[in-house]
Amino acid sequence: MRVNISYSVELEQVIEKVWELYRHEKETFDDKAQELNLILDHQFIDEELSQTSKAIQDYRAAMASFDVKLAEISNILNGYYAIKYNPVPALEQEKPPEIEGKNE
Repeated sequence: MRVNISYSVELEQVIEKVWELYRHEKETFDDKAQELNLILDHQFIDEELSQTSKAIQDYRAAMASFDVKLAEISNILNGYYAIKYNPVPALEQEKPPEIEGKNE
């Protein structure tokens, strides 16, 4: 089951934290890919089709998981960019509307 977690960092730390997240996720994917390539790099033979098929399914799952992480990283970077380079101006306090034609 997937859950969302969040924590805050200073704006100046965002790039560093996102880089750390990327490196961690890439290392996780690379490790899994390397493990599966040990199976998939050999010629496919009838006696090992079940193992080969499972390795392909696992490889696809690892790629999908890494793709989700890349999308999340991209979203964080897009949000960072928007905040840093297109800050939303402080909302002006609304003035109450003036009443015309006051009765005296």
